[in-house]
Amino acid sequence: MNDRDFVLAADGWAHITPCGEFPHAGAGVVQVIDREACDRIAADFNGRKSDTNFPGVLVDFDHFSLDTEKSSEAAGWISDLESRDTGLWARVRWSDAGLSAVRGGRFRLMSPVFPPPSACEDLGGGRIRPRALVSVALTNEPNIKGGRPLANRQHVENRTDAKRKLMWVLGEPPSGKHCDTCLARAGKIKTAVEWARMKPPPCNCHCSLEPVDEATANRWSDMARAASLAVRKAKAAQRKAQERRERSQRSDDGGQKTAAGPDVVSRGGAETQRAETARAAVLRELAEKRKKRQSSFAEATEDKRPTLK
Repeated sequence: MNDRDFVLAADGWAHITPCGEFPHAGAGVVQVIDREACDRIAADFNGRKSDTNFPGVLVDFDHFSLDTEKSSEAAGWISDLESRDTGLWARVRWSDAGLSAVRGGRFRLMSPVFPPPSACEDLGGGRIRPRALVSVALTNEPNIKGGRPLANRQHVENRTDAKRKLMWVLGEPPSGKHCDTCLARAGKIKTAVEWARMKPPPCNCHCSLEPVDEATANRWSDMARAASLAVRKAKAAQRKAQERRERSQRSDDGGQKTAAGPDVVSRGGAETQRAETARAAVLRELAEKRKKRQSSFAEATEDKRPTLK
């Protein structure tokens, strides 16, 4: 990646469509994309996702897959779909061509394809509510306006915000659990460019990157560092325990297997416990920081509120 590439969102989520009512001149209807529509579309996707043969929802180039005379080459495949107050959001597994097109800035927006009006909920008065997602296209001229760009341009040498320090802050995932990737990144501070170059986490995490001042950036949390170290030690202990068990099994020379010593298991368990304790401490620290920021913002807003006379 060079300094003038476009960069995808660090959390890996892309805005498929905002909420609103959008006329479709070709079909002569108004598409109603509200929270109910988003909930139904996400539920339909998750239902199909349970099928082991489901490849995901196709992301193509400029809706070419709808034209039998054009290529249906995939720019990517939607692997996760989520309903939010701001519309539909998706996690995409990009193909090499799709990733190149987005990072190269050839396409910056997405355009969803919904079923025909007859397969949507009829709200009357020419208004319909979609209940499923057929496909999505990379495009620069979507029929539904207002979606957030897939990627933003970075000029490292000309933009100070590219070097701005950002902290990985854990979100509140629907499952209530974070993956190891998110937990390992929690509290870490990197530049915007460094975060953009990292792969997004594999979970539906809702984590965010929040700016920090230089003093905070230079005072990287000892607790977070300890948590990261504890995680690495726990994994190493587990690997060693597994290796010893395998060696014991291979050394069986007369049908008698020597079980791994209890000290191996106990050491692995102790390391895991320390890792979990350190993780919990990091989560508490970040929660306290977030609470303080919210409180400071509320007080500042209250001070600036005009007085009615």
